[in-house]
Amino acid sequence: MISRRILAASLAVAAAATAAPAVANADFGNDQTSTYRVTIENLTPPGSQPMSPAGVAIHNRRTDVWSVGQPASAAVAAVAEDANLGIFVGSYGQTPGVSAAFVGGAAPFAPGTSISFEFDATRRDRISLVSMLVNTNDAFTGLDAVKLKNSTQVFEVGAYDAGTETNTELAADIPGQGHPFVRAPEGGVVGSHAGIVGTPGGLDPAVYGWDDPVARITIEKIG
Repeated sequence: MISRRILAASLAVAAAATAAPAVANADFGNDQTSTYRVTIENLTPPGSQPMSPAGVAIHNRRTDVWSVGQPASAAVAAVAEDANLGIFVGSYGQTPGVSAAFVGGAAPFAPGTSISFEFDATRRDRISLVSMLVNTNDAFTGLDAVKLKNSTQVFEVGAYDAGTETNTELAADIPGQGHPFVRAPEGGVVGSHAGIVGTPGGLDPAVYGWDDPVARITIEKIG
């Protein structure tokens, strides 16, 4: 079952994502750059929620990629709804204050597994990232404007609802069930996700549900 869902999500990613970093407004002064490694571990129960590769933005303190209580940008919604990483990279690659936007990881990763990626940044930069829980309408996990440090940072993070698509929980609306790019629009804001609650005719919470935290994200300075 996991393999089928990962394959479906992979097709959605392959249709839209570009792994090449997009760079915008890279003049952040003459600060020395360092190399960082990010590892994202999928903590959801076995067989429940593969996660997409991450849409990653490296940016200054004035730039907002996503925030709880605010409407999700179209680029964040594209990841949360369909793992459409190409839109994320293309949009934030052209956003003032963003020094780099790229895809972290090469493929969806199952519960109990992880992805890692590296990037260069200065001491003044921040990192924001978004990764979809692919057996949902618009659930994601990630980081919001975390300041990079010399010491290792570990975050256990929950699932967020992008507020852009109604949580129908129907397989016909969900990328991980083989149906990417289907819309059930909702005009909400980013908030904590209630999980798979058992909508009639929808996904089984006993199979696809989770408890927070859904991911452990480690940021290490490695050079």
